[in-house]
Amino acid sequence: MRFGEIRATTAPCWQYLAYRKPEVRHRGCPRGLPEALLAFALRVEDLPALCACVRLSIEVAPFGTMSHKNPLLQLWGEVESESSGDSATDDELDHVSLRSFDSETEQEMTDREVEDEDLGSEEEDNSSVNDYLTSRNGTKWSCIPEPPLVRASSENVRFLPGVKPIGQNANTVIECWKLFVTDDMLQDVVKYTNNEIQLKRSTCTNSSTQMCIYHDTSLSELKAFIGLLYIAGLYNHENLKDLWRSDGCGVKIFRTTMTLQRFGFLRNCLRFDDRETRQARKISDNLAAIRSFFETFVSNCQAVYKPSECMTVDEQLVSFRGRCSFRQYMPNKPSKYGIKMYALVDAKTFYTLNLEIYPGTQPPGIYSCSNKPCDVVNRLIAPISKSNRNVTFDSWFTSYSLMLHLLKEHQLTSTGTVHKNQAEIPEKMLQVHNRELYSTIFGFQKDITLASYMAKKNKVVLILSTLHHDDKIDSESSTRMKPEIVTFYNKTKRGVDIVDKLCSEYDVSRNTKRWPMVVFYSILNMSGINSIIVYKENNNRKISQRDFLRELGLELIKDQLEQRKNSMYLPKECKRILEQTSEQTGETSGEPHQTARLARCQVCPTKKDRKTKHKCCLCKRYLCMEHAVRMCEDCLRCHH
Repeated sequence: MRFGEIRATTAPCWQYLAYRKPEVRHRGCPRGLPEALLAFALRVEDLPALCACVRLSIEVAPFGTMSHKNPLLQLWGEVESESSGDSATDDELDHVSLRSFDSETEQEMTDREVEDEDLGSEEEDNSSVNDYLTSRNGTKWSCIPEPPLVRASSENVRFLPGVKPIGQNANTVIECWKLFVTDDMLQDVVKYTNNEIQLKRSTCTNSSTQMCIYHDTSLSELKAFIGLLYIAGLYNHENLKDLWRSDGCGVKIFRTTMTLQRFGFLRNCLRFDDRETRQARKISDNLAAIRSFFETFVSNCQAVYKPSECMTVDEQLVSFRGRCSFRQYMPNKPSKYGIKMYALVDAKTFYTLNLEIYPGTQPPGIYSCSNKPCDVVNRLIAPISKSNRNVTFDSWFTSYSLMLHLLKEHQLTSTGTVHKNQAEIPEKMLQVHNRELYSTIFGFQKDITLASYMAKKNKVVLILSTLHHDDKIDSESSTRMKPEIVTFYNKTKRGVDIVDKLCSEYDVSRNTKRWPMVVFYSILNMSGINSIIVYKENNNRKISQRDFLRELGLELIKDQLEQRKNSMYLPKECKRILEQTSEQTGETSGEPHQTARLARCQVCPTKKDRKTKHKCCLCKRYLCMEHAVRMCEDCLRCHH
């Protein structure tokens, strides 16, 4: 065969192989087969030598006997079929079709396409660099959001808030309140308070004071004390002496329930733990004075209500200027000084689900804990862990690592503002010069999104979120062009602030030098808010906070009023108030009421016909003042 014929038959096959096989064009065909064919076309003069080059143990027929139009293509098919079982790389090659390239112009066009592809790959590399923002610590943020996927967990989960079965049978105001402050809790307070009263009574030298004021308290009297606190909160922190005034300027229900001296004495003696073991417990706990009462209240809050899918974590400051080892100074708060508390609140219903008091540096022991923001959040969200809810917090809590931790370990998404000094923030998102007002720069990762919103001139707002994964703009923000991530944060960030506002609206707190009383007043305020929410859910009824707290206060003092109703020397005005209260509530006691009508004294002779309106407190016989014994209320109680 002539050399020219061999070259003519080999060239189309080589061109086709270079065009159809990228791995041949860039890396070379496996086993050096194209090089063998090319060497054959240039130097080899007989076909057996070609078969030796490609290691074929076949008997090659003369070109004239091959049935294919192009004999070398038939040879190539035989070579491919023999070598297909030798290597996995050969399996990746496509089957050779009958298409061929007969001109050198087509080959030149193919080379040009290869060059264009190389240039295109370089441009893609450059564009990929521009599509990312890099922070100081090397964190990369993509400028392009990921394709929308069907996301599991919290993005698609919605929770309907409501009362759990344990509280669904509470239909009255007092029943709803007792879900949070139970009688068992109050019985412990009564026991510890009586211990304190006994100590004070032992040091008192005035027998009259011991008998009239320093006597032990009871559950009904403690409830009446709390009820008066709720009612006093409706009068905007009016002085207690003004509430007990008898010249017409005071409030009659206060004088009817108990004396001002007794109210002040109970407030000073109120205790929430055992005095004898307190010092031993304080060695390992700064909150020993109210630990048991506080934790029981928090556990009751978690057991009664199921919150919505949006939660808020924030701090609140309860005003206090007395002596306390963990008192805080927060200049951005209205009260400046006080006891700091962390709260987990439902952002939609404003139900307080979890609380934690900042105890300062705890002594070594079982109550020793970290006060870092991430650790505080981990403890607060424990009741909703792995519930696919969202948690919103401010920049004091927010961090890149915390959000990813909540998502992966607790299955909770989160949203929060970020400090500018965070190492994960790219420099471009902090720039404010030559930046358009109301513009937003987004940064995306697989599970977290960062947004830099130009809210004001020379001011940017940085927000991290594991809930949002796109660059949507809220259509309701009109010209401000707020991203949805910013709008969502503004809607859910004020849960704790609104609870603070509701508590301060009708605050029960009174001036005190003891910090456990400050926590107690805060518990009463929050229990009032939570009980309103439960009451509305169970009764499907709208009621204002003021009306609810007034009704709650009257319910709490009812038992005390029933006991005082039978007092012989209760003032007429107080008796009239008690009768009006009974008529309003629609309830009557088992004992007959005292009437204002006159009746004959049942001890005096009939011929005297002496009329009287007084009755014996035991036998209920009418007695004139000649046969009655004058005795004050406190002495009468001690006599019984």
